[in-house]
Amino acid sequence: MMNTKATAVAAKSNMMEQLYNKGVIVHPLLTHDPQRMQGQVGIISNIVHENDEVYVEFPYNKTGIYSKDAVLTLVPKGMLLAHIHDKLEELEPKEVRILLDIYKLQRNGQPAAIEEALRWAIGYDTIGRDALVTVNDYIDRGLSEDIVQHQAIGR
Repeated sequence: MMNTKATAVAAKSNMMEQLYNKGVIVHPLLTHDPQRMQGQVGIISNIVHENDEVYVEFPYNKTGIYSKDAVLTLVPKGMLLAHIHDKLEELEPKEVRILLDIYKLQRNGQPAAIEEALRWAIGYDTIGRDALVTVNDYIDRGLSEDIVQHQAIGR
């Protein structure tokens, strides 16, 4: 039987593997970005957890190395749908529509649809708070598309 620490390390490693090839967007307000890719969409090609590094590949073979807090990804679609359900009374109709559109794009799963969902989410502050999470939070909270989780998105 594995000890608790080894189990946690294995779970975190598995989580990072699930993030490979996942669509992400570089935080648009990032102050130091040698690649100048703030607000741009790419995919995760590697994560070095110990060094707090996320390698993001962009079009035209451009790669940037970022902190896990500087790269945003979509919350799992099941979690987004649960959030819409839980907060339906509090959300504005326009917010509900946009969040549902993001959910539909996530269900589509095609890279172009994920890119569009990321752009919608980053385009509105209130939507971004509900639909986006840093890669660091994604890993630390153990989020996954494989498991439908009914938990609050709150920060």
